[in-house]
Amino acid sequence: MLDPVTAFATASAAYSFVKKAVEAGREIEDIGGQLGTWFSACADLKQAEEDSRDPPLFKKLLHKGSVEQEAVENLMRRKKIEQQEKELRELIVYRFGVDTYREMMEERRQIRNSRERVTELQRKKKAKIFQNIIVIGLIVAILTLPVAVSMWLFGRNE
Repeated sequence: MLDPVTAFATASAAYSFVKKAVEAGREIEDIGGQLGTWFSACADLKQAEEDSRDPPLFKKLLHKGSVEQEAVENLMRRKKIEQQEKELRELIVYRFGVDTYREMMEERRQIRNSRERVTELQRKKKAKIFQNIIVIGLIVAILTLPVAVSMWLFGRNE
């Protein structure tokens, strides 16, 4: 994952490419990769902003700048991304039609939902594995405790 500044720079570069390509009459297939780059950078930016709400200790200690400065920077990046998204939507709708844009957004939604389901399943699987390890450890401890106690008791009598 990228830091907010890098993610924003990546999104802005991809936006510029897509805008110029659409204005030059390029087909949707030609700009798909850069659109994907723009959406990925936007997702990275959003994740970085969420992560900054609860940063690791080392970042809290070493972070330069005020809270207000960080808030203003986040807001300005978010507003610029919103503006880019609006302009991209208008360009795509104007050049390729509203149906193409709707299909693209629906596909995006489906992929996001699919990835979220996979992530949730992985999280549940890890939790279940951890739970099973705890249960097995407790069973082993419970079964070995009588053996250990009896060995200790019989070992004392000798």
